[in-house]
Amino acid sequence: MAERRPTIRELIRQRRRFVGRRQELAAFRENFAVPPEDAAHHFLFHVRGDAGVGKTTLLRQLENTAREHRALTASVDESVNSVPEVMAAISAQLAEQGHPLKSFDRLLATYRRRRHEADAAAQQPAPRPSEEAAAGEPRPSPSSAFAVRAGLVGLGMVPGVGALAGAAEPDRVAQAADRARAKLSARLRSHDDVDLVMSPLDALTPAFLKDVGEVAASVPWMAWFFDTYERTSPLLDLWLRDVMFEGRYGSLPANAVVTLAGQGTLAPRCWADYADLVADLPLVPFTETEARQLLTAKGVVDEQVVEVVLRLTGGLPVLVSMLAETRPTTPEAVGDPSGTAVERFLKWVSDETHRSAALAAALPRRLDEDVFAAAVGEEAAELYGWLRSLPFVADGSGRCGYHQVVRTAMLRLQRNQSPQAWRTRHLRLADAFAGWQRQIEETLEGDQKWEHERWLDYRLEEAYHRLCATPEGALRDELRAYARAYLSWSPVSWERRWKRMLVEAGQDTGSEAVRIWGERLLAQSSMRDLARSMTLLIDEVGPDDQARAMAFARRGLIRAEMNEWEEALADAERALELDADCARAHAVRGEVYCHMGSYDRAVESYDRALRVDPEYAWVLARRGEAYALLGRFEEALADLRRSLELNDGNAQAVTTRALVHYALGDFEGALADFTRALEIRPESAWAHQERAKAYRLLGRHEESLADAERAIELGADYAAFDHVQALRLLGRFDEALIAVDRCLASAPDDKRMLAERGELYRMTDRVEEALTDFNRVLDMDPSYVFALDSRGLIHEDADRPDEALADFGTAIASDPHFFYALDHRGTLHLRLGNDEAALADLDRALVLLPDQPSVLWARAECHRRAGRRAEALADLERAWALEGDDLELAFEYTVLVSQVAGLTEARERWTAFERLLAENGDEWDTETVVAATVISRAALGDRAGAERSLAELSATQPCWETVDEAVGDLDDLAQCPGVDPALLATLRAPLAELRAALDPGPEGARISAQGAHDIR
Repeated sequence: MAERRPTIRELIRQRRRFVGRRQELAAFRENFAVPPEDAAHHFLFHVRGDAGVGKTTLLRQLENTAREHRALTASVDESVNSVPEVMAAISAQLAEQGHPLKSFDRLLATYRRRRHEADAAAQQPAPRPSEEAAAGEPRPSPSSAFAVRAGLVGLGMVPGVGALAGAAEPDRVAQAADRARAKLSARLRSHDDVDLVMSPLDALTPAFLKDVGEVAASVPWMAWFFDTYERTSPLLDLWLRDVMFEGRYGSLPANAVVTLAGQGTLAPRCWADYADLVADLPLVPFTETEARQLLTAKGVVDEQVVEVVLRLTGGLPVLVSMLAETRPTTPEAVGDPSGTAVERFLKWVSDETHRSAALAAALPRRLDEDVFAAAVGEEAAELYGWLRSLPFVADGSGRCGYHQVVRTAMLRLQRNQSPQAWRTRHLRLADAFAGWQRQIEETLEGDQKWEHERWLDYRLEEAYHRLCATPEGALRDELRAYARAYLSWSPVSWERRWKRMLVEAGQDTGSEAVRIWGERLLAQSSMRDLARSMTLLIDEVGPDDQARAMAFARRGLIRAEMNEWEEALADAERALELDADCARAHAVRGEVYCHMGSYDRAVESYDRALRVDPEYAWVLARRGEAYALLGRFEEALADLRRSLELNDGNAQAVTTRALVHYALGDFEGALADFTRALEIRPESAWAHQERAKAYRLLGRHEESLADAERAIELGADYAAFDHVQALRLLGRFDEALIAVDRCLASAPDDKRMLAERGELYRMTDRVEEALTDFNRVLDMDPSYVFALDSRGLIHEDADRPDEALADFGTAIASDPHFFYALDHRGTLHLRLGNDEAALADLDRALVLLPDQPSVLWARAECHRRAGRRAEALADLERAWALEGDDLELAFEYTVLVSQVAGLTEARERWTAFERLLAENGDEWDTETVVAATVISRAALGDRAGAERSLAELSATQPCWETVDEAVGDLDDLAQCPGVDPALLATLRAPLAELRAALDPGPEGARISAQGAHDIR
């Protein structure tokens, strides 16, 4: 059936619904005729203009136009206070049009429940988690402390980590989050629930966009409208940009059109890269023709009346519309054109009670029923419904507010007509907001009010009305409160609202001092600006020691961020003269001492800060770092653990703890912490590079390579070394050589890269080239331990043990805690028969890295040779527990268990070994597997099985060494309690003959004969 076309009458009615702005309407309407794939299509419109030019009215018409093109629509204004509220409002409006976002709504309901639980948690003190003392840790070495120190200095490479990011920002931003997260973690059901409450955008937005995409696929268009965007842009800019263009959470569907309406231009810092995608619709006051059209449409046609309205309104659409609504028929009905538009409008409110209520209700910045009653008094409280019906009052979400043009005029009128009434009314409102704060405080403890959203809102409005009543006196009180409390407790988003409130109060009262302070604080864009503001604040707050101390402490933190250490220390000392218990001043002093390398004094300052504020998460993290730099790693871990319990989003504390784990040889712990740091800051090149190192030390070379490559992609040239190491450890020697040569081409004297190339040459049997690189490195730095150790391995492989021992010894002298040189020298001593020297080196190596199977195994051999079988068994048992799938280790361990406990007790061990041999036998050649089976069958007393395996061994034509080892293994078995000597003799004689046949020389025959004699 053909779609019905509208009649002429219907079209005319539609046109007369809205007068003016036809060009803007046409641009918006024509966009629906351009498919999204066409470069001419616009995804984002921006309606802008001064207050009163008709942005809201135009937005309504644009929404009607979108609906005419069968678009699903949704609109929001400044009544929303958070991004989740924006998504909720859009979802509700889409549901009203028959397209609910079901999955998102379920998650939103969960969020609201968890948020309710969070509010409950905020009203009760958080339980203190117990701290477990670390025990049994190996004593850290000075070189390990140095490594941590170097790593902590490297934190400067992490974007956003610095003295102010670690101190001033947690002071302002994370303090409430610290406390809230600790409480939530104790009360909510899971870590996911905590994240949902603390970071709702990361959880809600992807679900929202997924549902929106599914709905958009079923309709031609989707159109969203954001009114009064000049107020909501700080809240919404980044989120809207991310969902529209940058894909952080997903993306809006292509058939979505977004329209913003606000007074100014869009913020360049957010939208500059997408300016070409924005359709700009600037609005100016009505032309005379447009104003006449509107008046005609409203029935105002008398020329004298029209001329009066035009002179009175200046073409502002909101005022033209207001006066047109009254439909005046004579110039006298409009009134004296020298009067204000508001007076003319209120002229038609004949009842004096109604008129007074309308004027009084303009004083609050936002209205609800309670605020209205406080503004107008009990005698007019029932007029709230009438007020909401007025044409200049916008209503939504249970609150309402005057159009800004009207409210500004009403405020000016009241302030000028009766300054005393103005003051009295504002003080009455301030007292009402103060009373509502007290009601909330009755349910809270301590400083929890600074975490309570509704209390903060009431505090803001009380401050506004006191500033309006007595601007000069209240300003000093507010600046003192800012110094004492806001800098310490309030969320940064609320602090910005407080600064904007100063600007509004200054504008509404005509107080330049109040307005300038607000604008000055809002305009802070650099450390220098912050320092200047604190200097002015110190002078302004007057004789209030606590407020001045906080301002001095804050300026000290800022100066520390600017590396003005002497000035920072002076500020901290001045703050402490004013207030000896100023925790932030003690913290600043600790920062300065850390910079000076006076870590003991830094710890003392942090101790003082924590005595005042035991849950100061940032100071706990900083004291943990100072402990680490002193080598007091257990205390460092305790502080860092507690700090992260209070604020697990502190990337600096996480990375510091990772470096402490490094120093203690806990690479798993370091890996976990660097992974957490990357969850907080995914684009941190430094953290990717450090995690690459952790993966490498854990033998997870593919993951190490991936992180090193990601660090390089993010611009970390210093990750090239880790990249080369990962390639080498993966056996990708050709790629590693190409990468290292590329680095050496630009930095030919890079010792690390030269040593790495030498190691690559050594591992590919290019010995002379390896020696050339190692010698060059050692000419530049004779104590470079990696080059010494690797050159020692070359000497050992070339059977030059004295030169090898000399290189290992020099490496150990240069760094007594270099594990690999101790390991290599110990095993060389063992091979040379220097068992006591070997034992000394291996003991030292195991102090550094206690869980190294190869070193435990070598030390077990030292003990075994000395007849200390119990000690040998203990070492092999630890090694086997760490690497139980190693066939050779499992065999040696089982033989030793048999010698100590007897074959009967070891029977289960031999059975387990045979299972492992069946599973992993492909790691050995066939003849070795068969020879081991001969021994295991003999140990289990299976004569027939042992003889079959012996016959199979002969058939494999084994090498002499394999048979000789089997003979030695039978000799070891002969020392086990419960052995059957006859069975061993039956097996040994043919084994000895086979060995002699494979090595017919006199020495081989002598060894065979001696072995046979020993068995007998």
